[in-house]
Amino acid sequence: MKKLAVFLLCLIMAAALVGCGGEIWYNDVLDYYKMGFSTNWRNENSKWYISDEMKSGKDEYGYLLKDLDGDGTDELLIGIIDDATETRFTDIFILHRDFGPTRSFHTMGEGYYYYLCEGNLIRSDSWYGSKVETEYMKYDSENNSFPIVDLRALPQKFELQRFQ
Repeated sequence: MKKLAVFLLCLIMAAALVGCGGEIWYNDVLDYYKMGFSTNWRNENSKWYISDEMKSGKDEYGYLLKDLDGDGTDELLIGIIDDATETRFTDIFILHRDFGPTRSFHTMGEGYYYYLCEGNLIRSDSWYGSKVETEYMKYDSENNSFPIVDLRALPQKFELQRFQ
């Protein structure tokens, strides 16, 4: 009887992790981006801004699943596949404990990028004329936030899964 209870508890926990219907939380987001890139964004959702840079076709995009805070749930990072020494990310999605999947960060156009650094620090670079403003953040799933931290690290290069 005890083994049955443990087995049922494991099943319930597994169902909670993957959600109803066996879908992992980010699958719908990945499907949306795959469809968008394959149809030149004819299916664009009005509640999600897609930058013109993503629609231009000059860069190839991919995604990375990474547990940024060690809580056992992967976050979804969408970035540019190129020959740069570090990976530039344009969108970061998390599973918000209060209302499900949400896009926490997205670029508003060229020249505004996120980088994943050692220790899962997120570096944000934004340009204001000729000045670059850089901030470092750390994901805090306890509060569903990305507080700015007084740490520095070098951006890393990641192999991204291609959308096509």
